[in-house]
Amino acid sequence: MKLLSGLLVSILILCFSAEALARQEVTFNINLKPQLEDSVFIPGRDQIRLVGSLQPINTARPYYLTDTEPIDSVYSVTINFPTRFRNQTLVYNFEMTINYRKLTEDLERQVLLRQGEVELDALYFNAFAW
Repeated sequence: MKLLSGLLVSILILCFSAEALARQEVTFNINLKPQLEDSVFIPGRDQIRLVGSLQPINTARPYYLTDTEPIDSVYSVTINFPTRFRNQTLVYNFEMTINYRKLTEDLERQVLLRQGEVELDALYFNAFAW
């Protein structure tokens, strides 16, 4: 019995660790330098979040971007996507809440999800070239 339970535990650990290694990790970046310079976006009051077409970013839980290095004006968030979305196209956008008013980018952005880690370029909010 001990051997069987030990074998089951080993199989479960192997399955969960393989699933964790196979995830697609994407770091989304956006450069808010123009909005910060014009005082349109005020850190601490305003927020920027990621919205998209696949789980987990299409759920009710919001994913807010933060500025980890305040001197570069780049806000980031890293999302782990399940393996079932590998080779699928994620359609996403950034949404700003400025003084309780929502601003959404006019055009959608896209990224093909592949295995491994990806860091997307820090383009400007509502930029038309990506």
